[in-house]
Amino acid sequence: MKTVFLLLGLCFALLLPSSFAADKPSELTRLMRQMLSYIKQEKLQIENNKPALHFPTTLQKVSKAKITAGKKISNEHRQYIADFFGELNHYYQKQDSAERRTGFNLLVSSCINCHQHECPGPIVVIKKNLLEPTEQ
Repeated sequence: MKTVFLLLGLCFALLLPSSFAADKPSELTRLMRQMLSYIKQEKLQIENNKPALHFPTTLQKVSKAKITAGKKISNEHRQYIADFFGELNHYYQKQDSAERRTGFNLLVSSCINCHQHECPGPIVVIKKNLLEPTEQ
């Protein structure tokens, strides 16, 4: 009986690390989580009338990041990434507070557009970062 438990324990010990490896987030997932963190921080900067943060250079790797094994990205993925970086460039050119808010919402909307086609799960969380329009 002890031998059976030892063998089961050994099998469990050998299989457990491989199951954790399968649950390890992909490079793209890790970058998307960092992107969300940046978006949340930038939203706070805008709400507190503080200057824009520098865009994290590590996030520029998003177009070449490895995805979750077994998943496939659409042919349009590169265009979504290009759209995001286009909106990011426009955002950083905004000086006026209202323009900055609009630019930020366009940036967040580009994230939503991509996720509607690629990975819809995080859309609810992403939408929470849209800024309410200011009254003129």
